[in-house]
Amino acid sequence: MKKILYLFDDINYQSGAQKVTFFQMKTLSSDYKVHVFSLSKPQEHIDLKGISIIGKEVWERTELFSYSLKKVLFLKRISFLKKIQRFLYSISIRIGKGESYLNHLFYQEIKQRFEKYDVIIVVSEASKLRELVSNLKHPKKIQWIHTDYALWSEFSDWTRMITKKDSMIYKKFDWIVTLSEYSRKGLLKKLPDLKDKTIVIPNLIDGETILEKSKEDLDLKWNNSKCHIITVGRVDKEKAYDRVLDICRKLKKEGYSFCWYIVGDGPLKRHLEKRVKEEQLGDYVKLVGKLENPYPLMKRCDWFVLLSQYEGTPVTIDEAMILGVPVIATDVGGIAEQMGRYKKGAVLKSGTLYEDFKKEIEKKEQIEPIEYKSFNEKIICNLKELLEK
Repeated sequence: MKKILYLFDDINYQSGAQKVTFFQMKTLSSDYKVHVFSLSKPQEHIDLKGISIIGKEVWERTELFSYSLKKVLFLKRISFLKKIQRFLYSISIRIGKGESYLNHLFYQEIKQRFEKYDVIIVVSEASKLRELVSNLKHPKKIQWIHTDYALWSEFSDWTRMITKKDSMIYKKFDWIVTLSEYSRKGLLKKLPDLKDKTIVIPNLIDGETILEKSKEDLDLKWNNSKCHIITVGRVDKEKAYDRVLDICRKLKKEGYSFCWYIVGDGPLKRHLEKRVKEEQLGDYVKLVGKLENPYPLMKRCDWFVLLSQYEGTPVTIDEAMILGVPVIATDVGGIAEQMGRYKKGAVLKSGTLYEDFKKEIEKKEQIEPIEYKSFNEKIICNLKELLEK
């Protein structure tokens, strides 16, 4: 039985990529010996159903490198000496010596363990472990790209900095997996030498869990006369929540009766709270915060809306379709391709966003939940084919 190791920088960081990767690992664990490594120590609530987590011997030294510098500096439990170490690492990245710095601290130690696996899968395109993996000799090396790489890699000074060596790093990988053909083409425009190493494999859909969790009671007052809209995702710059509030302000001005739930947490939450208060949108916008189970609320809503600036193929769109909730989303990343599989919902162009959005919600569309099992069977075959190549 082949041994597969999935690599996370911070296994505790909850995201769509984490969710679908966990499901992928559990699905493959019946045919492969699956292990997980994380630079950060897993928290107690993580349930991988018997999948082994390795790396505890280095967690005390590696945890601070799984976090951003800002987070490390503000965490009281991290010593001053370790904060200095993390600061020096940030400097070393900027001068192109990040790999050498981490090699000095602990990479040589974990590299020997990694060499014992048949397949290494790097979960994040921003992982600090990519260059280490590229230099392994024995395992098949696979990188998963969960976003629109071409746009993401130019999105900020940070993404430009951490991707500047990607051409060199990924030449040493066996396969680069994107979630859509759109994302694959964008990747190859930037890194054309990877043409023969790229493959498209969409996410598996954990439909059974989604449907089961959606049956839980929803402890929330509900006004059936209103149009209920929901957006689920990290409250951060790339999700473009200011667009949401701009639309809400216009809908309110035109007399629409609606309630828009924003589910998630993140660095821009206070900014959104301030805007909602200043623009008197409290009766129209509900900043729900993070929900462990958003599915009962999502299931009750009339529309799921995602107005992001960039995406891969968002897990939340699949979740909404499983629950029979029509989707409105911006035409970024692989979303048009993803929505094309379902032939339902609407993909909006940014130039006429508000007018097109109004036309869609006025349709009061109803859809049947999608069938996902045959889709999953095909994806599982593709995954196994990749692992056996």
